[in-house]
Order: sequence, then structure tokens, then C-alpha cells
Amino acid sequence: MNILRRLSLWWALANVAGMIAYLKLASTLWVRPGEEGTPGGPGDAFYWALLLVPFLAAFFILNSVVLFVIKRRARTRKKRTKVSLRIWLAIAALWLGTVAYDHHMSYRVIDAKYGITALIERDA
Repeated sequence: MNILRRLSLWWALANVAGMIAYLKLASTLWVRPGEEGTPGGPGDAFYWALLLVPFLAAFFILNSVVLFVIKRRARTRKKRTKVSLRIWLAIAALWLGTVAYDHHMSYRVIDAKYGITALIERDA
């Protein structure tokens, strides 16, 4: 097994491990059963912006570098590049699915009773 195949395997494994870790970290922001309609906690936006966004950015940069390397090698090895590009696209699709699943699980539809008009009516 040559070094490029070994690196490709480690890259793919790192991405799968990253997806699992991302879902584990993001699951703290998901709506829990019985809490539908309630607003999120006060620190949710900070947790998302300071932990999850940099986590995604790190994998975005890593995968962009890998795509750049694949495109650079395309000039010399046409057949192997097609396989590498397909694997890269599969990993990218898995990342998109992971982020979409996180957004689906963390989406909150806040009940009107928590809105400003409910507070005004209650105080009047």
C-alpha cells in the first residue's frame, strides 16, 4: 500500500470521525422531547459560534486542501483522479447530510406564548 492510499484512508477515517464528533457536540443544542415550542437556552448561540463553526471550518479547510491536491494530480493520473474525486464527493455529500441532520434536529418553532405580544397582553 503506497503512501497516498494510506493518507487517503486516514483522511476518509478522519472525516467520518469528525462527522460523529460533530453530531455528538451539536446534539447538546437539539430540541429535547417535551420541550417543543420553547426557546433555546441563553448560551446556545455562543456554543454554536465558538465551538461548532470552527469545527466545521477546520474540516472545510482540510477538505479544500485535499480537493486542491486531487486537482493538481489530475494532470498526470487521469484514472486515479476520477476515483479520488468520487471519494471526495462522497465525503462532501456525507458532510452535507450530517449538517442537514443537525439543523433538522435543532430547529425550534417557538410557541407564540413566549413572544412579546403575549407578555404585553399578560401585563395589561
